[in-house]
Amino acid sequence: MNMKTLPVFVLVLALSACTPAQATPTPQLPFVTVTPTLFLGSPLPTLETPVSGETATVAPGLTPFATFTPLTQPTQPTPSGSSATYAVILVSEDDVLNIRSGPGVQNAVVGKLEPTASGLTRTGKTTSVGDGLWVEIQNPASGTGWVNSNFLTEQVASSAFCSDARVTTLIQNLASAVKGNNDDMLAALVHARHGLDARLWRYGTVANYTPEEASWVFESEYEVNWGPAPGSGDNTLGTFSEALLPKLQEVLNASYTTHCNDTLDLATFSLVPWPLEYTNINFYTVYKPGTNQYGGLDWRAWTVGVEYVEGHPYLFSLIHYQWEP
Repeated sequence: MNMKTLPVFVLVLALSACTPAQATPTPQLPFVTVTPTLFLGSPLPTLETPVSGETATVAPGLTPFATFTPLTQPTQPTPSGSSATYAVILVSEDDVLNIRSGPGVQNAVVGKLEPTASGLTRTGKTTSVGDGLWVEIQNPASGTGWVNSNFLTEQVASSAFCSDARVTTLIQNLASAVKGNNDDMLAALVHARHGLDARLWRYGTVANYTPEEASWVFESEYEVNWGPAPGSGDNTLGTFSEALLPKLQEVLNASYTTHCNDTLDLATFSLVPWPLEYTNINFYTVYKPGTNQYGGLDWRAWTVGVEYVEGHPYLFSLIHYQWEP
């Protein structure tokens, strides 16, 4: 399993074309920021340790829905910069990504990259060190150097992302998988490079799922401590299906709106809705408006992060938001 967490299950929200954001009510009580206790492992892998993998048994006998649409569309152009330019991800704001003189942490540091660094160019040289893949890049300071590829992603401009019809298809397939409890379909949307990060609460536990683990996530009885709920501060315990799935279904079964690279006014609920370590990951906010019956306070949203791998979009993260009294 990816070092970012262990065998569990998680998700985030966001999606479709850049439609106008709907105003959401401002919570009347302040959001309680609590540092989560992670029971699945560290929320971010340490920079000096290559990420290791763990293989899970794929649940047999699951058949994808007929509504599933393959993401590979030969007529769809690759977003500009997705294969030639790279950016840093998964580095916490108080850390840096070291550039080394050679592949592996035993080599000298010859440069440092900030957590939001972008515009990086690879030379094409790669080598495996343990379970990690190291790649050579052009050192912004001068010359070249090596970094662990786990902390790089293909850089795609926001304009190219928001106009990519394949992302709309990916979101539709996510909705089909969630509505039908079809984890085989969900697994097809996740890439092995970084898996799927899922959070019930913005500042709670990050559970990361490989494609293999996603293929049985709806049936899993593994209970996760998702961390303290906003407002109450009480820890939320439950399986993926108990804690996340109902909230995903509530939004994706409703008349939701999608907003490209826009967190709307979720900042009134969470001071930093989109994690800094995801800065170079594009996303959609999938928003279900509240009802008149509850004064609009029963709104719910998911931010859905999307990563490009070899020019194709994959589900990267799911983060849930709701108003707390």
